[in-house]
Parts: sequence; structure tokens; C-alpha cells
Amino acid sequence: MVILLVFYLELANANDLWYTESNDTNTGGINLKLIVCLDDRGGMAFNRRRQSRDRILIENLVQHVGTARLYVTPYTAKLFRGHVLDLWETDTPLLDAGSTDYCFSELEAPSHEADVSELTVYRWNRHYPSDTVFSLNLSDFTLASTTEFVGSSHEKITKEVWKK
Repeated sequence: MVILLVFYLELANANDLWYTESNDTNTGGINLKLIVCLDDRGGMAFNRRRQSRDRILIENLVQHVGTARLYVTPYTAKLFRGHVLDLWETDTPLLDAGSTDYCFSELEAPSHEADVSELTVYRWNRHYPSDTVFSLNLSDFTLASTTEFVGSSHEKITKEVWKK
């Protein structure tokens, strides 16, 4: 049974009305498992481009997601070439990922923390130029785990998993 759901998504520059179909695996961004990469100031992107990338981080992310679906934009999908995973390319991954799926967003974050049930943050432990900043309030989240590892181009990457 397909239910038509209407979502109001408050974007940085405009309010847009979004329609999405929902079923058992797609809840239109509600209870989203979000993955982001942040610099020391919470920066995500600069001039609509990722701040950095790291091969070992991508391998860690693939292991973290496991057999679940991973929703990404076509821009981000290029990072996963050669990796075996259930990758779903879409222009609206924050809306399309369901409650059992993951969404790796490099260029935008959901506008409401109520939409996110789990947040995985990879921290670059560096300062980069940024004009897109992660702004979700994490006061309703609990830090479930923290691990550090050496990346291919970063001396230290910190992985934090936050849960509601």
C-alpha cells in the first residue's frame, strides 16, 4: 500500500513543498540515519563542493553501512566506485532514504533534528574553508561511540555515532 505524504522541508534559501511516496522501507526522511563529514568548525562544504575526501574514510563508511541501503547524490556516488554496497543515487537523498537506510550527505543537512534518529559524524580534525555549516542541535542525541583512525590523507579522523 502506497501512501502519499507531504513534507515541508525548510531549505537554506527557500521553503519548498515536497511530495514523496512512502512504503515500509521509505519514510521520506523521517527517522533518517544520517552520515556527514565535518571540519573543526562544523563546516560541511565550500562553494557546493566537499571540503576533503579520504579513501580510508570511505572504506570505513562502507563497513559501517554494511548491507543497508546508502542514499547519496550523483556527486557523492563517484566516491564509491569499486565498492560493493547497496548504493542508491538520487537528487534528494535526505527525502528518499527510509528508516532502515543510511544517507551520506556532503552538501546539506536536514533542517530539523526530529527527522534524524542516528547521526554518524566523521571529523576531519582540521579547519577548512566552508560556506555550508552543519547546524542540527544535538541536545536530544547521546554519543553512542567514538573511534579514531588514520586516514589515507589525514593523520587522524574521528568517527562519532550519535543516537536518539
